Amino acid sequence: MYKSLMNETMNCSEFPSFLNCSDREMQELQFSLTWVVTLSCLYAITTVFSVFGNVMVILVFFKGRQSKTDLRPYLVNLAVADLIMAVFCMPFTFGDVVFKSWIFSEPMCPIVICMQTLSVSASVFINVAIGIDRLLVVLYPLKCKRSKSRTKLVLLLIWLMSLILACMVAPVGKVQLDQGGYQCQEVWPSHKHNQTFTILIFLLTYVLPLLVLMISYSIVGIFLWKRTSPGNRDHVRDLMQLRAKVKVTLSFIEIYEYISVDLSDSEFL
Repeated sequence: MYKSLMNETMNCSEFPSFLNCSDREMQELQFSLTWVVTLSCLYAITTVFSVFGNVMVILVFFKGRQSKTDLRPYLVNLAVADLIMAVFCMPFTFGDVVFKSWIFSEPMCPIVICMQTLSVSASVFINVAIGIDRLLVVLYPLKCKRSKSRTKLVLLLIWLMSLILACMVAPVGKVQLDQGGYQCQEVWPSHKHNQTFTILIFLLTYVLPLLVLMISYSIVGIFLWKRTSPGNRDHVRDLMQLRAKVKVTLSFIEIYEYISVDLSDSEFL
């Protein structure tokens, strides 16, 4: 595409009498070339930072001595899910936006759709697991004991459920000719199958996770807000505790906004 735009621009500038290129056409060609270059730089920067950031998160949690928190397994797997999204979503989305056609090989179409579904589903389910874990820790701080085997079992179920959803959508990913160009689309046997799977994905990766996280974090916020420190009343201590509660409330609001935007902007929804 770069070569075609450059060739058209050079032809219009060098041989105007033969091609009859107007100033308006010249401006449109230059604008297209500028738009492609700008968009390429933005996508490249975003992809590089996403890959580098998630790789650094994984390395820090594996190698860092002070990063051995209770949520480390969940955060590592969340970074892996985001890394899959950065590798299998951004480059291919860039190709669709710029070229308005599927420029990759035909076998890559079902692979990309499968990996995107796997990444988004795993990311959503891990966020739900973290929310439920925080709720249990706050409500039952003494009874809720950590177990590595239980954490591994939860993560195994998360990836298994995500893999099942990905395998359901992988066989229908096909490259078809649409509107003058090849497009990577989901070709279902019937409209009913497509509608059923869309509703299933919408419920499992948006409605239910958002509902569970809203309820769990609301309970945690209310519980922490009502909790008072033992001992005699102290004005300075109570003021500091009030400020901490306000910070916790604001962080929950930010979590709600992040979850809503992250889930609603999922590539396959």
